[in-house]
Amino acid sequence: MFENELNLMEVTPTLIGLLGFTLYLLFLKSDTLNACVTKLFKASKSAFYWIQLTRISAVFFMLGMPLAYIKGANVSFWSLDFYWTHEDYLYTSIVVLIILPLVALNSKKQTHLRHYPQVKMYQWTVLEYAANIFSWGAYLLAYEYLFRGILFLGIIEHIGIYMAVTLNTLVYALAHFHKGKKELLGSIPLGIVLCLISYKTQTIWTAFFVHWIMATTNFVFSNYHYKKSLKL
Repeated sequence: MFENELNLMEVTPTLIGLLGFTLYLLFLKSDTLNACVTKLFKASKSAFYWIQLTRISAVFFMLGMPLAYIKGANVSFWSLDFYWTHEDYLYTSIVVLIILPLVALNSKKQTHLRHYPQVKMYQWTVLEYAANIFSWGAYLLAYEYLFRGILFLGIIEHIGIYMAVTLNTLVYALAHFHKGKKELLGSIPLGIVLCLISYKTQTIWTAFFVHWIMATTNFVFSNYHYKKSLKL
């Protein structure tokens, strides 16, 4: 009886993480909340503030909820610690050097510019530009805490490495479903690579920094090509 209760408590962070991600998607797709935010700001800036708000909500739902449960219930579960190894430097450098040229080349395609940059503004202040990059970082920290932390490192000891990679990649791909076929298919090899690196280093930090660098590069280049397309 005690063993079953203990197992249930150890699984609960995973369930809370999945619940948090679901709540985040509902928040992101809420036309009502979007409309409320739009009314508060100028039309040219409303998208910027809405995206910042959705990223803040992601931090609450995907990081705050499961972390609060783990700490509050004192559950024996994977914990987020910061330590950076030589392997992290190596893996981050290799993955970034391979992916960044692909991101830069892809950013100019019209099919890509339909979805990116997330915030389509012609004029940016320095503060807005920096805030967008750092809010990407906050969002992706919560995202990797959930996907490579809670939903991968946290479940390996229960289901094994192979099943953990398989389930994680499946959920990760489904999380990209609403972004179109190209991103969905691209998320599969990237998800597997980030899982294997996280398993090797036993941290989420390489996955986080790779993801943040990718997002920042995509934002910079997509924003450039978007503004360039408006001048044509």
